[in-house]
This record gives sequence, structure tokens and C-alpha cells, in this order.
Amino acid sequence: MRRHSILVSSALLLASAAASPRDARADDAAPPATPSEPQAPADVTAAQAQAAADAVAPAEPLAPPAAARDLCLGEPAPRALGPAPAARLAGEAESYKPFAHLALGSRCMELSLPVSLAGRLESVSRFPLDRYGTTFGGPSASPEVRLGARFSSGMQWAPFALLGEAEVDLVTGVDARAAGVDGQGYPGSEGLETQLRKLHARASLANLLHLDVGAQTSHFGMGLISNDGAHGWQPGSTSFTDPRGGDRVLRAQLSTGPHTPLALALSLGADKVLGDDTLLAGDSARQFFGALVAGHGKPSSAGVSVVRRHQENADGRATDVTLIDATAKGTLEISGAVLGLETEWALVKGTTDLGASVEHVQHDVLELGGAARASLDAGMLGAVLDFLYASGDQNPYDHAQNAFHADPNYAFGLLLFRQVMAAQSARTTATAADPQLSATPAQDLERVPTRGSATNTVAIFPKVRFRPLAGLEVYAGPLFAFANVPNTDPFNTQLAGGSPRSPLGGDAGRYLATELDLGVRYRAIVFGSEVTLGAEGGVLSPGSAFRALDDSKMGAVYGGRGTLRYRF
Repeated sequence: MRRHSILVSSALLLASAAASPRDARADDAAPPATPSEPQAPADVTAAQAQAAADAVAPAEPLAPPAAARDLCLGEPAPRALGPAPAARLAGEAESYKPFAHLALGSRCMELSLPVSLAGRLESVSRFPLDRYGTTFGGPSASPEVRLGARFSSGMQWAPFALLGEAEVDLVTGVDARAAGVDGQGYPGSEGLETQLRKLHARASLANLLHLDVGAQTSHFGMGLISNDGAHGWQPGSTSFTDPRGGDRVLRAQLSTGPHTPLALALSLGADKVLGDDTLLAGDSARQFFGALVAGHGKPSSAGVSVVRRHQENADGRATDVTLIDATAKGTLEISGAVLGLETEWALVKGTTDLGASVEHVQHDVLELGGAARASLDAGMLGAVLDFLYASGDQNPYDHAQNAFHADPNYAFGLLLFRQVMAAQSARTTATAADPQLSATPAQDLERVPTRGSATNTVAIFPKVRFRPLAGLEVYAGPLFAFANVPNTDPFNTQLAGGSPRSPLGGDAGRYLATELDLGVRYRAIVFGSEVTLGAEGGVLSPGSAFRALDDSKMGAVYGGRGTLRYRF
């Protein structure tokens, strides 16, 4: 059964509450906040900011004076250790700023029209899908054309503020030639489409009240559950990621804050889900949410959110789940380096009428997932240790559903979850429907494919990076992945009378794989536009979880990709 932890994926909330520009620059990838974004709300209230601006502004100035401009920008990002994260090839700008950017008045009112063009070409060697030797592999392409518009009143009308955003992906997705075998949800099978990402407005009364209404993306914490598809690779991250799509909602939200020295922020709201990785064709979903965050807009913060989601398929069968998601992050400066710590844990509980078993009309949902990251930035050198936990479910035909699925845009390596497990679970939709297995065919098999989500695993991914010169980074590391429960295939397990069997028909072991990944990225700034080039490759050595009928080991899998992103 497809995960239900992600059923709550797009509700998580503070993405649309006001965020400081410094925090946005550190976290966002496409597009992040521009260096001149106003802070609304921030630690300085709009009234205080206006008073500061009035104190230094001459009559009808042509540009924001320095003190007011500093208040608009918030605290400057700390200067990077060692070589610069991006090479400045031309112009005075040291970071991305849209070409179409207009300052309106003296108090940080502005309009910007960011544009992003991206592309990815990748290929994976052929590997077996089932006990019969059926294979999958080959090339795919993933273009993206993203247009945006952003208006902010800044402090022009303080204590009132207005923010409006529009963003559309004219082209997004992944396109690959047909797999040539039966099944649903193969990597690249989603095809290309146009997606509306944002069309919303937020009105604020200082930091007392913010009302946000409209279509927008949703992101919370590390993006383990709610992921907007805009948090891609960043200098120092060592992330093997190139996101597409993202969680999109039609939202009405009330929020307040930050308040007190703890920078507390509270949000409440409701969503109609427009699209996420759990919402399949014919589904509809709505959800209510609330969240409390301490340290909002600060380098160190912690928060918790609670979401209640109701989802129905075309036949009216429903899923009702509650998600509790907690996250925290912080940084610590040590001698010549910066230590960063971050974590997110989510618990999903509820019931569902959707499942592969017709013997159980309703299934209990109980899933647990978590991620943690420790990073050390020493300038030219750095290291990152990623950890992932996702509960598994070795029996899809009983009354319980326990398999947690991380968001597909929360990338964890190149091959194991994105390619191998995704393709083998896609094949299951065909093999498990074999009428020879049961007089009553299984239902809802379209929810079995993982579609690139990491699931049923305890995995660690230590990586190191090297930045020999401005803008150039090389990063690599081994991924070690274990299964929480045996990596079982419904078809083979039933044929074996219930004894756990792998997708290839052998005994289902607990060691998934060792994967070694290597990447290189180069980022340059040209008159404020940003160009990022990348190449990544990996080799996967499958473990005992992929034994064949003759108890032989599945062979190695190879893959690689090239990426390009240009923002202007």
C-alpha cells in the first residue's frame, strides 16, 4: 500500500507564514529570497522599521537609505569560510538577484520577476524486476521552465504589509521511453506537464496577524513529509538532489508572530490539496493544520505541526489520518568551522479503506519516519552525515499499514530508492494482480509503487566535500541501507505460502544495499544571474534483500546524470 505518511504532506505550514530573508536565502533553492527581499514580518516590527527609515530618509529619496535597507534585508548571511560558494564571473553582484527587479519607493516596496530554466539528463543500467528476469533501465530527461512574480509592500504602508506571489512551471516532470513491461509508477513514467505552484496573497498587521489565501507550495522542516520541490542542491549541502514538482495546496491560513524573545510563531489553517505524491488520479483531499515554531526566522529553531487529512479515491473509499511532525535545527561555531545539526520526526496514525487486501475492509495506519543531519563546514573542506529511518510493512494483506514513505523530493542517494526499489514496486502492480493468486483480485495496487520514496529502511549516508576554488565543489560518500522488516514482494510471498520473499523470488533479507555516489557542481554569478552545472554518478551493490530464486545475488547497478540550472 502506498504510504499514508505523505497523505499529510502538503499541509505543513510555515512556508507561507512570513520568513526572514536570511532564512530564505539559506534554505530556498528555486527560487530563494532575493538579497533585497523585505522582512515582513521579522524580528523588527514594521512600525519600528518605518521609524528607523523616517529617521534617516531625506525627502522623497530615490532609493532606500542604508539604515532602512538593512532593516529590509535582515541580518546579513555570515561570510563563507574558504573559497566563495559561487564564482563571480561578471558584474558586482555576489549572489542571485532577478534581472527584472524594481524598487518602488524608499521603504522596501519592490517587484521582481524571477525566471528559472533547468534540465537533467540521466541514465541507469538495466537491472532485474522480478523472478522471471524482466529488466528495467535506460535514459530519461527532465526539463523545467519556471516563471515567477513577487510583489512586496515592504514597510511602505507600515504597520500594514502586503505580499503577492505567482509562480508556474510551464514544463516540469520526467520523460522517459516506455518501460516495455506491465506495471504502474515506473521512474520517468509521470511524463511532462504544466503546474501552477503559487498564486496567493498575504496581508499582515505588523507581526500581530497575517492572513494568507491562495494557491501555494508547502514545506516544513527538512522536507521529509511536506516538500515544495524548491530545496535543491546548495553549496556545502553534498545533496544528491534535483527536485521536480512539489506539494501544492489551495490554502487559507491565519498566523501570528514572531513574539517574545523566543520568536514564537503560531499558524492555523485549512487546505484543499492540489497535488502531491500521494494524490493519485481521481483522488481528492482536504486537511486542517496547526503549528507552533520557536526561533522563527532564526539560525536555530524548533517547531511542531499537527495535520488532520481526509482523502478519498474515485470510488469514495477514504483515508483519515493525523500527522504529528516535529523538527529542530541549530548551528555552533567552533574553531575554524561551523557545526550544523538538524532533525525531523513524524508519526502518522489513523485508518484507511484503501489497501491491497479485500479481507480487511478497514486498515489501521501507524507509521514512523525520521531524519537527522550533522554537517561540518570548514571552508575548503566539509563533511555531512545523513540518517534516515522509515518504518516498513512486510504484509500488505493484513489489517495494518505501517510503511512510512519519505517525500520523493527528499532525495537519499541516486539509485536505491529512486530507481531500483521504485521500479521493482512498480512491477508489483502487475504481478500481484495475477488471478492465479486468488479468486478475489487485490485492489488499490496502484498505491503500491514507491515512486522514488525512501521506505522500510534504516540508512546512513556519510559524505565529504572539497571546494578547491570559488564555485566548484566535489562531494562523495557511501550509502549503507538496511530494511526494518524483510524486503517482501506480495506476489512471491503468496506463492511461497506466506514466507517472506524478495522481488526476485529469493529469501527476503534485511540488508538492502551499499551505494557509492560521487558528484561535482559548479556555480557562477554573472551580472546577478546564477548558473549551476552538475554531474553525478553512482554504483549500487545490492544486498541480501534482493536475492533471486536460485539464491544468487543481484548484480551491480550503475547510473549517472548531468544537471543544469540557470536563474535570471
